[in-house]
Parts: sequence; structure tokens; C-alpha cells
Amino acid sequence: MRAKGLVVVICIVLFPFIAQAQETEKIGVLITGWGMPAGYNFGYAWASPDLAQIGDKTEYEGQPCKIGHVGEFPYLSHQNFIPWPILFYEPGAENFYDSYGVYQFENGQYVSPNPDVPPVKPEDIPTGIPITPLKDVIESGAQKYPVDPRDGTDYLEGWFQIGTFNNPWPNGIHDFKESMPAIYTRYYGNLGVPVEAADPNEQHPAVIAQDEYLEQLMGEAFGDRIDLRYGFYTPIPGYTKRMDDVAEEFARKGFTKLLLARETTDHNRYANEFMTGNYIKERLCEIGKLESMHIEQTRQVGRTPEFNTMNLRNLKPFIEVYPAGSTIGIIYVTRGLPWGKSETPGPFGTAHPWSKEVYHENAYLNYLSLKKALQTTFGSRYNLIFARAGVASDLREDNFFSYGINKPSENGGVFITIRDAIELLKEDGIDKIIIAPCHWNYDNLDTILNMKLTNNLPLTPKADILAKKYDYTHCEDAEGKVVDCESPEKVATITVAPSYSNLPEEFAIAYFVVLRGTLERFGLYPQDVALGSMVSQLITKREGGVVRAELFTPISGSKIEIPADPYPDRPEGFTRETAVPINDPADTMDCLWEDTKITIAQQLNPPEMKTVRPIGPAVHFGPYRTFFNRDVTITIPYRRLLALSKKAQVRAYIYNHITKDWESIEPEQVAHGKITFKTKVLGVFRAGIAKTI
Repeated sequence: MRAKGLVVVICIVLFPFIAQAQETEKIGVLITGWGMPAGYNFGYAWASPDLAQIGDKTEYEGQPCKIGHVGEFPYLSHQNFIPWPILFYEPGAENFYDSYGVYQFENGQYVSPNPDVPPVKPEDIPTGIPITPLKDVIESGAQKYPVDPRDGTDYLEGWFQIGTFNNPWPNGIHDFKESMPAIYTRYYGNLGVPVEAADPNEQHPAVIAQDEYLEQLMGEAFGDRIDLRYGFYTPIPGYTKRMDDVAEEFARKGFTKLLLARETTDHNRYANEFMTGNYIKERLCEIGKLESMHIEQTRQVGRTPEFNTMNLRNLKPFIEVYPAGSTIGIIYVTRGLPWGKSETPGPFGTAHPWSKEVYHENAYLNYLSLKKALQTTFGSRYNLIFARAGVASDLREDNFFSYGINKPSENGGVFITIRDAIELLKEDGIDKIIIAPCHWNYDNLDTILNMKLTNNLPLTPKADILAKKYDYTHCEDAEGKVVDCESPEKVATITVAPSYSNLPEEFAIAYFVVLRGTLERFGLYPQDVALGSMVSQLITKREGGVVRAELFTPISGSKIEIPADPYPDRPEGFTRETAVPINDPADTMDCLWEDTKITIAQQLNPPEMKTVRPIGPAVHFGPYRTFFNRDVTITIPYRRLLALSKKAQVRAYIYNHITKDWESIEPEQVAHGKITFKTKVLGVFRAGIAKTI
């Protein structure tokens, strides 16, 4: 379990030398993420933009260890998606960096939430400098700190901004960071602090529950062969650590193998490369340990049988509240990243390469995987509508695949918001709508607050949130106004489903199976899995290839065919002007994500097939839960004598760790004792025939 509280390090100096840490064969597992506390914490709020938005800059041309920095010197930095002078002090553009101060008025003076910033007496503020209550501050044409829309509560009453951009009062503090305590105070005012949080400075209880179960699973599977630790983009002072600090600890203790992980549903370069990957590589480079460290990454949890099962369980009560035969519109929600944003470096430019982002394609393929699972599970009882005019289409342009946090301007006229999807469903006459947020591991400020405010949706009552009831149902008229659900003006009943706060074990399992697969890349397998007849072969992302089991083994005839990279220059060669968004899932820009040693083996002790009669060996294809963005073709053997006259009933099955059973995959061909099928994710497969009841 994660260590909590302050850690006191007692240093004993041993004269006359310092011993060098010995190398260990253990694999370090570093779980990274946002690491938000359950309640307001000043230290977290103040430091929150340091890595995620500001980042480090390149101080001089050729500076070593500035891994992945984007832009052109002198405007070269780690993130570079916010105009330069807002984040870095630039002579001649000082007002962008510091033009105001944020204070609370206490005991006759203005006091900063930062104890290192001295208080200000009212008489020391020059005449004519505006002093504005935070609830009235306007930024980019909108309120920066709006009151609670549920009841008008101002969580920042008594807070003021002294000065403005046009009438500045610089106080020597970076405005971007100085705003954060107020922003987080408002966040937590709207969300409330979970009742079950023993200490609001710890992480959210839902995350703690997920982590504790994940630790149990990892311990049972790998024991002391791994060392699992947590490190975050922003630490909670005295409670958690920053991820690059933890990576340095691993390296200094002799670890040479390091697994980096993010729990995100949808693989994206911002999270996995610019945040987790590059910051940690920079630190390892700075201490001279990068070249000796073997790093692998776990990049997403979406698109697996476990992820789909978790969502089926999460959405089941909101679908089944309606009578069988109902027509229900389903809006799938992921976070969203910018499309078509400027990538021009310079003193007022931004250079983050959003056009080269892999997020959009991965998020859409994850949606299609869940869409198929929903249709399979509920389609015989409900008319679930996923696309415009109810058409049977997997083209993105037809589907209600939406971005929850993006403003319309950030979607570049390509992707849609939740509000866009709602209006399209209303136009099609759909009066029952379920919104499914599927990107976040728990219900947080994005799902509870930002997503709803961005899309003009009512907030869940705070009492419900504190009771761990995160869903909310409301009714709207044709113009989008909230009306009583008995009103004759009602045209749609809309339910925003929760994220996964109340499914900690399911989420932990979905995370575990992809972590397990990444550990396989180091040659480490769960201690309760017995494999035989193993073959391994390196397959490159660019060329693809075929891997076959050896002849004269129980799994002879097993093989996997992996297509070559369909567009080797995508997305790396994209620019803002040439980038092509995902639309047709048969025309993706990627297949295999990276060069990978593919393994085929017989699992000698496979899990029981509870509802299926096995007719062939269990075949492990790894690394476990490896993802592909195009179908790969797998063939496994079955015993023809066991199929007898039921050849038409032969199916391939993949094991699901949440249901602890096997789920069916439609075959492409069943012939000559072999079954061939398509998949976008690896695991353990077996041929079988469903048992008759």
C-alpha cells in the first residue's frame, strides 16, 4: 500500500566512503498520474502547472537532457502550447507574466494564500488600480471564477484581484501560478470533500481504493520480482512524490529496468510522452542514468475485454431503467485534445505538435470496441442509437463520439462536443439520452464540473456527490433549457452517467492486465501462469510480419499476421495544414504502436471455461494486451474430433479477467482443424463450443 504521511530520512555518514548502489534484477513499476488530493491543498494547487502547462525551457542552444522540447530557440520548451510570455518572463511583454495579484482580504489587509508573499495594506495600492472580487474577473470574455450555478454560492467570497492587464499592478509573482489557489478553492467548493476521506490532503478515496486493489493484484502475480511505487505530475507536499523524483530514487538504488504507467483510457502523446516519458527521461539523463535504464511504458486501459466489461456494468442501470424495446441515444465522451491549433513558434506563438497527436485515433477505436460490446449485450432488448439518423455506421463523422472538455473552437470543425451530440439526437427525435464519460478513472473536476459547464449541463447536486451518487438525470426542451420532466415542453431526458469511482476493483483489473503485458516486455510473467512451446520474434512497426508456433507442438498451426504500418510518415509527418483526422476505422494511420517482440506459447494451466466446452489448447499471444490500430489475424488450432458435427458452432474465445470467463470472438474461417479471427488486442485465446443449457 502507498506510504502516507511525512517520510523522515535519517542520514548516517559512514567514513570514509559512500557505497555505490548495486544493480538489482527487480523491475521498478512507476505509476504516474495527476495525483489530486481529495480536498484543497495549497502546495498542490501552487505547483500544479509546473509540469503540465509550463514545463522547463531550453536555456541555451545545445543544452543537454532537454528531451522532446518543441519550438525554436530561444522559444524552445517542454510543452509550448500556451503563448510564451504568459509562462516565461519576456522583457517588453511583462504584463503577460505579471500584471496583478490575487489576495484574500483579512483583518484589514490583503493576504496572499502563499505564505511567502507579504501582505498588502490598502493604502499601499496606488489610486486607480482596480480591486475586483474574483467572481467578477473576466478573462477571454468569460468569468474566470464563476459562482456555483446550482445555488449561486461564491466560494471565493473575500478574494480579490488587484490590477488588470490594462491597468497593471505587478507584485513580482507569476500570475499563472498565482491564480491556482483560487482556481482550486473554487473547484473543491463545487465538488465538496468526500465524506469518507480520512484526510483531505490524501488522494481521493476512489483512487486509493483502486490503487490498493491494484497493489494486491500485482503482488499476487509478481511478488518481490517488482517494486511498485507512485509518482505524480504534481506532488501533495508531505504525502506524495513527484514522478521524476521517484524515477531518480529507482535509478540511484540500482534499478536498470523501469516500467512507466499512466491509467488513461486513451493513449496520447501529451500524457505518455510529453508528461510521463520525457520528464522522467530528462531526470535520468541529468543524473547520468538514462543510457543504462531499460524503459517500457503502459499507455492505456481502453479497448480490452476488461475495459468493456467495466463500462457495461457502469452503464447497465442507466440503460435498464427504461423498458425493453426503448430507443436510447448513447453519447460516448472522452476528454478531447486540440485539433487544428497553431504550431508556429515565436515570442507570442505556440509550438506544441498537436497535429502529430495519436490520441484521436486511439480514443475513437476504444469507443468502437465498447460500442460493439454494448450492441452485443443490450442490442437484443434495446434500440441503442450511436450514429446520426440511426444508421449502422462506424465512420466517426456519423457517430456520437464527443469531446467533453474541448470548447467548440478547440475541435477545429472536425470533432463534436457533448452539446453538439445532444442537439443532433434531438433533431433525430431521440428523447432518451445517456452520456457515458469513459476517459477518467474516477469522478473528478473534469467530469463533475468542467465537462458540464462547457456543455451547458446541470451539475450533480453536492449532496449526491458526497453520497457517491455521481450520475444525474435532467430534462430539456428543444432549445436546451432545463425543464421539469413532467413538463409538456420536455423533448429529451438526459442522464450523465458516472465515471468509475464506484467500480474500484473493475478499474484495477483493467489496469492490471495492461501492466502485466508491459512486464512481459521485460520477460517477466505472472508466477501462476505456466507457458510451454514458446516462440518469440521481433516484429517492427514499419514492416509488420508473421509469427508462427513451432511444428509438432500442441499449438502447431497457431500464428499471428500483423499488417505493415499503412502510413509510415503519419502522424510524424503531419503539420497543422496536412493532418488527417480519423474517420474510417479501416483507414487508420497506425497498426502496431512500436517495434515489439511477439510471443506465442501454450498456456498449460488456462482458466476454466465455465460456459464453453474447450476443443483446443489455450494459446497465449503476447505481450499480453498489446494493442493494434488495425485488425491482426490470429489462427489457433482445435481438435476436429471434439467438434464432430458442430463445426458451425466453433468459436474463438478470449479470457476476460473481470468476468473470470471467456468471451466469444466471431471467426473469419473454421477449416482443417484451425480457426481464424481478427482482433486488435492480444491475450490468451482458445477454441470452444458454447455449452447447451
